[in-house]
Amino acid sequence: MDSVGQVGAEAMLARAGIDPTPLRLAVAGVLVDEARALAAGDILALVRRKRQANKVTLYRILDLFVERGLARRHSSGDRAQRYCLEPGFSGRPHCHAYCVRCGRMECLPAAVGLVDVAALGPMLAMDVTAVEVRIDGVCARCRRQAPPGGAAVDVGPGNS
Repeated sequence: MDSVGQVGAEAMLARAGIDPTPLRLAVAGVLVDEARALAAGDILALVRRKRQANKVTLYRILDLFVERGLARRHSSGDRAQRYCLEPGFSGRPHCHAYCVRCGRMECLPAAVGLVDVAALGPMLAMDVTAVEVRIDGVCARCRRQAPPGGAAVDVGPGNS
């Protein structure tokens, strides 16, 4: 993370009320730099390129980020949790596309048109604070790697 990224990460942590320890700054920097939802193991590998870190401390930091509203935890089709910045910190509301083959989860622009968030509150008689949209499929890279004559993915009824 360069000095500009460092300042941005420090500002994000300050806004979330989180003390800027070197490891917290490194984790926040990874979330900013990658701009996609990452599994904790991927975050740990990227952080370890720059500094020592262990899995337990990483999970504590991620839990703190979620608790303070800096990051959001997302479920995925492989049971691993993915983490990305909350819209208030990433600068944009967004949804996710999850590849059922390689496990990559991308952040996409807002799901405008897919979900009418304004209508949900009155319809459900509640104050809607968040909507999570995950689109599952096979990414372009995995489609190119599909075996000749083989199905791209097992997507029949009951296979979701």
